[in-house]
Amino acid sequence: MNPKKITLRLFALLTFASWPFAQAFAQQAQDARPAAAAPTVTCASLMSLSLPNTQILSATEMTTPVAYCNVVGVIDKRVSQQDPDHFTYGIGFELNLPDTWTGRFEMQGGGGTDGSLANPTGFFGTELSAGWAVAADDGGHEDAPGNPLLGWIDDDANAGGTAHFGVDEQARIDYGYNGIEQTTLISKAIIGKYYGSAPQYSYLCGCSNGGRDAMVASQRVPDFFDGIVAGNPGFDLPRAGVAEAWNEVQLAPLATSTDSNGQPYVGDTFQSQDLEVASAAILSACDALDGLVDGIIDNYSACTDERVYPALEAYTCSPTGSNGNTPHGGTCLTAGQVTALKRIFAGAFNSHGQRLYSSWFWDAGIWDPPSAFGAGFALWNVGFPGPPSPTNTAINLTLGAGAIPMVFTTPPVVTPVDGTDSQEGFIFNYNFDTDAPKIYATAPGYRESAMDFMTAIQLMVFNHADLRPFARRGGKIIIYDSVDDGIFSAVDLVNWYNSLLPLRPGPDGGAQSFARMYLIPNMAHCGGGPATNSFNANMLAALTSWVEAGDAPGPIIAANTNTTSPFPSGAPFDPRVAQNFPTGGTRPLCPYPEQSRYTGSGATNDAANFVCINPKGTQPGGRALVGSN
Repeated sequence: MNPKKITLRLFALLTFASWPFAQAFAQQAQDARPAAAAPTVTCASLMSLSLPNTQILSATEMTTPVAYCNVVGVIDKRVSQQDPDHFTYGIGFELNLPDTWTGRFEMQGGGGTDGSLANPTGFFGTELSAGWAVAADDGGHEDAPGNPLLGWIDDDANAGGTAHFGVDEQARIDYGYNGIEQTTLISKAIIGKYYGSAPQYSYLCGCSNGGRDAMVASQRVPDFFDGIVAGNPGFDLPRAGVAEAWNEVQLAPLATSTDSNGQPYVGDTFQSQDLEVASAAILSACDALDGLVDGIIDNYSACTDERVYPALEAYTCSPTGSNGNTPHGGTCLTAGQVTALKRIFAGAFNSHGQRLYSSWFWDAGIWDPPSAFGAGFALWNVGFPGPPSPTNTAINLTLGAGAIPMVFTTPPVVTPVDGTDSQEGFIFNYNFDTDAPKIYATAPGYRESAMDFMTAIQLMVFNHADLRPFARRGGKIIIYDSVDDGIFSAVDLVNWYNSLLPLRPGPDGGAQSFARMYLIPNMAHCGGGPATNSFNANMLAALTSWVEAGDAPGPIIAANTNTTSPFPSGAPFDPRVAQNFPTGGTRPLCPYPEQSRYTGSGATNDAANFVCINPKGTQPGGRALVGSN
């Protein structure tokens, strides 16, 4: 199978899948639900519904997981005159309407570069079953094989692949923000007709690009949603794309062969055992900073370069080193690998030393053990595990390599999927002086830059993220992110959160009155990794309770579902790592800037034995001192 298709498939699974955890907790989210309502018209009658610039393509009664009406339609269908292929575009959408409705509506965010229309059951997996109306859209374009009801695809392998839609200005805007906005408006209109009343509460939830959807909407359309969950958000995605190119350029000198496109093959640059050593080195420097050696660096803000660099040096292969001199042997890293890690975690720069993307927190999740697989550092930067592939499989060089020239660059640079002038070639030859500024550029036929139509950064006022309109109307947003997820820097997100304009001064620091953020050590992108990353039901309960009952969330309990520690009990790790890792247990996720700390007694896999504290190096109101990182 094409590595690009494998990447997109995995990305969709990681973005939308529910992490298994105690479904009984989901009841918490339903205890205060509005009174149930039944449809006032038939499902089939929605086929004749007249809506602006909208075609209802099907309205079908379904029975699983509950009885509901499934509506599929398209908004603003058109044939592009700007696209040389003159492909058909439109905002495909799907809306599920339960027979017993609680008055709640959820718009579900997208993933990757979107391009598909999946039957939505809710971001957390339980909303439709619990009586929510749930909608999703395809971002304004369709990838192969396409939805048969829509009847078109917008891929061209010789011109951008699944990112081909980037040649069309309106398709870019639909992907950036308009698809979510238009689908929400149309969905609410259909809900009003079907049930005879508007939603009592409206939510937007998503991860990755869906998290970006959520953060952008909170600023661009602050009156659309009452509650938002933004997971691992790509809120600064074009700049993160520059960092994707930066990372691959740092890995290229380590490659010992080329792939079928004639590009450096990075799949062997950091093998699994190498990242295991890197994880052990980082833990040796920082695991004890939170008072417990357990494989989890809760005091991530203190895990600075000054601490990690000496540890990396100690684990560098050397004839006289304590960790041996066998590259890829599972005991040490080569000097070249250490240099690459330092440059990657420092962030992207141009030749003048100007920062192009933020630095990264050091985190033990740089290695995803086989029993805790996830889209972490390896999958984004190096490639998929297993036998070597003819081409690079790193997500940066498949999904990212399509989006960076075609969507994040203005005007788009049309690149074929394969060949010597392929998308990955564009990445390896990326010019950080001349290509990086194009994420801010406009051009004839492209009136909005990538930073304009894609991010929450350009919506800032005087360097502050302005969520005042969203907060004034009572909106609530929960943001969660991995301390290091391999694609989006949590340092970047912390800096954004710290920029929130204070609204209501008080002990919670103002911003926390409407926005709470949770950082999760070791978690891969949108889930997975050796982490306490099963928290869906509790996150949903926290959001609905905050929006509907005014109960601001504190610690959110998360679980680790591994039956044994994903870290080995011996070298290269401290034996206490496996001994104290919360196998099969729980830990609290603390609202930033608080961090989890062990009380000093009791089981280390029981959240009851941990507290949330505001550590040294942070300030009330949510300001973290991360400059040295």
